[in-house]
Amino acid sequence: MSYGTTVEVKQANFDKFAKLIGDQFNHGGDKYKLQGFDDREATDIISSVFGGKSEFDWILGTMMKYLLRFKNFEREKDLLKISTYCYILWLKQGNHLKDSHDTDTKK
Repeated sequence: MSYGTTVEVKQANFDKFAKLIGDQFNHGGDKYKLQGFDDREATDIISSVFGGKSEFDWILGTMMKYLLRFKNFEREKDLLKISTYCYILWLKQGNHLKDSHDTDTKK
């Protein structure tokens, strides 16, 4: 079943979604932290080794895996993982350090 996504529905449920994603990346941070590395976790190491020139390829491939798994099983947890990897990619690209952002919100 597919439900409507009006701006009111989006506004009413965004905090719930953000909390679920927060729970996902906090749990992942615990699972993938590495002893002796204060500034990196396993995702960073894997991205360095398998991520291609930009170090993004592995993350993009992992997101594709979860997209295809969602297509087959339609599980909420796969959407949360995709969203979490979007956030990680946003960080790895350094977007959190920018003063202005490339958004699609201008009229």
